Amino acid sequence: MPIKNRNLATVLWLFTCLFLLILSLGLSWQVNKSANFFYEFWYSQLNIEQTVNTYVPQNTKGKRDFASTDPLQHIKSFNEIVYEINNNGTGLSKLSYQNKDKQHKLLLTTAEVVHLQDVSDLVNTLRLVSVINLLLLLIVIVVVYHFKQPKPLKKQQYMALTIPSIALFIVFSIFGFTDIFYYLHTLVFPDNHQWFFYYQESLMSSLMKAPDLFAGIGLSLTGVAFVIYVIIYRLLMTKIFKG
Repeated sequence: MPIKNRNLATVLWLFTCLFLLILSLGLSWQVNKSANFFYEFWYSQLNIEQTVNTYVPQNTKGKRDFASTDPLQHIKSFNEIVYEINNNGTGLSKLSYQNKDKQHKLLLTTAEVVHLQDVSDLVNTLRLVSVINLLLLLIVIVVVYHFKQPKPLKKQQYMALTIPSIALFIVFSIFGFTDIFYYLHTLVFPDNHQWFFYYQESLMSSLMKAPDLFAGIGLSLTGVAFVIYVIIYRLLMTKIFKG
């Protein structure tokens, strides 16, 4: 049943783009998670081994012997953290490493466990948001297809895609990634839970060279999401919107 309304088509298209963007980020998370967020690559590029060797010998929480471990242990520890935050965090307090004396010691402090549990809870919340978003996207697709909405004008498509990108670029250029990263932490995590850790007190921070690693992860998440977005976007424009 065709209802040819250019304004309605534009609104529906904008909602399609929004829901598709969220879907693409969610799928990108799954891809990156399966690759442990390409930690081995970033470990090398960011010279995280040097960070560990510099700051872990100064550790104030009794974990200086972690400095004697090798990169394989560092990568293993990070991968275990990734697994736990994506699986409810139930094993965070049990994560351990083996020092040069073959002793197993706990990897994380209590404060780190609490913070990573908050991260895991956030991941679970975002997983629910992703499911709701997928349902909304499917509803919009059905409406567009059923009522045979026309494609938005080329100008509208370019504006809707370029304006958000330019806005994000300006925000990050003015405030910087680090300040935005820390500010988002104040919004997301409970006030009475520690989320900032100095390298000298946290193996977690040293292993992640925070916040540098998260800039790299952000790039990989964005890059994969962009590819997914373009592929699905072109498919939708071809299949559901009419010329």
